[in-house]
Amino acid sequence: MGYDLQMVRTPPAADEKELPNSSGIAGYYRFNVWGMRMTVGALEWADAIHYGPAPEIPELELDGLEEDGVFAAMEALRGEAPADAPNPSQAELAAARAYLQAHEDAVSSSSLTDGRVGAFKFQSNDGWLVTPEECAVLARKLREHADLIARDYFPDADVSREDGHEWILGFARYNEIAAEHGGYRVR
Repeated sequence: MGYDLQMVRTPPAADEKELPNSSGIAGYYRFNVWGMRMTVGALEWADAIHYGPAPEIPELELDGLEEDGVFAAMEALRGEAPADAPNPSQAELAAARAYLQAHEDAVSSSSLTDGRVGAFKFQSNDGWLVTPEECAVLARKLREHADLIARDYFPDADVSREDGHEWILGFARYNEIAAEHGGYRVR
């Protein structure tokens, strides 16, 4: 399991030296579970996150419909349905639209509180949107605290200062670019 970050609008290119977790894919960044845990710890040191409540992810309301039919309708709405899939009913489409909109509303809202981003956006891969404003906050705070984090946090976590410094600056740069490209999703 890991965390895939994908910018809302893809920038023209990615420099792997500048963005070490990008695999050279524009707009992309990847953390394994350990790496995300380390990153959340660094964000704590940078006073960039808060531990307020996360918006509730909605439950799918079936109202007597078959779950498989509503999921098929979601695939159809996303353009992901197989070519031979039967057409969903109007009721299935309505239930799918309602759920997708409620889910989008929950995962897309800003979590900024007192100049910090909600930690929950980095604790699950539910498709949270880190908004452009949140990206700018993360980038600024990571850059402000990069030396401190590299000196005091990473060595205690068995990461060299140099590697920790590169890691923090890479994630700061990813957030700077994302702030100009609609933010990013955490999946």
